[in-house]
Amino acid sequence: MARAPEPKTIEVGGRTYANRAWIAQETGASMPTVRLWYAKRGDQPEEVQPAEARFPEKGPRVDREDYFDLEQVRAFHRWLKQSKREKVLPTDTALYEGDPDDLVSINDAAAYFHFKSPSAIRKYVKDNPGYFAPVAGQVEGPSGRLIPAFRRGDLQEFDSRRNGDNTGRAGTPGGPRADRRTRTPEVQQRIDIATAHLKEIGGYHRGVAAELAKIHGEPTWKWERAVKAAREETAGGAQ
Repeated sequence: MARAPEPKTIEVGGRTYANRAWIAQETGASMPTVRLWYAKRGDQPEEVQPAEARFPEKGPRVDREDYFDLEQVRAFHRWLKQSKREKVLPTDTALYEGDPDDLVSINDAAAYFHFKSPSAIRKYVKDNPGYFAPVAGQVEGPSGRLIPAFRRGDLQEFDSRRNGDNTGRAGTPGGPRADRRTRTPEVQQRIDIATAHLKEIGGYHRGVAAELAKIHGEPTWKWERAVKAAREETAGGAQ
C-alpha cells in the first residue's frame, strides 16, 4: 500500500514553499482538491484582479515533488473563502429583530433569505434534513390555514453558516435543478473533486460520498449529489 505523502515545507531565497500534502493539511482540503485548484488556475487569466484569485504557479521541485509559495497559497485560500461568503445575498435585517424563540412563518423566512418562494425551504426540509433550520411549529398563514414555522434563533444560526452553496434539489432557491451551465462554482468544484476522486480510487463504491464528506467536513448529502453528478457526466462522456 502506497504511503501517504508527507507534509513538507522548504526555504528558498528567503521564502517558504509548501508541498501539496502540507497545503491540504493547512487548508483542510483533500489532495484531489489541492490538485484541482492548480489545474483550474488556467480558468483565471493572468491579468485577473485580484491576483490571489489564481492558485500560485509551481515553485521549486524537490525529490519529484512540486512546492508552492506558501504566502501566495494562503492569500488564495483567504480569497476563496471570502468569495464564497460574498455570493450569498444579504439577509433581511428583520430576521434579527425579535426574540430568538419567536416562531417565524415559512413565508417570512423565505422573504428574509430572498428565496423566490417558500417552496425552496420546503424542498430543503424534505430532501436535505439538517441543512435548513428544523420546523418548530405552525402558525396561521395568509389564507387562514396553518403553515410551517421556524424558531427565529434557528434561522439566525442557519444564516450564520450560509456560504453560497445551493446543492439542494431545488438547484437554486425556488427554481429547477441546475445543470452544468447554471451551477455555482462551489457546486461545480465539488463535482470536479468527486470525479477526480473516483478516478483516483478506481471507480465508484458504496460509501464514497461519506468518505468525501468526512474529508471535507461537510454534510454527506452534498457529496451524494456531487458523486451522482460525477458518475452521470463520466458515463455520458464515455458514450
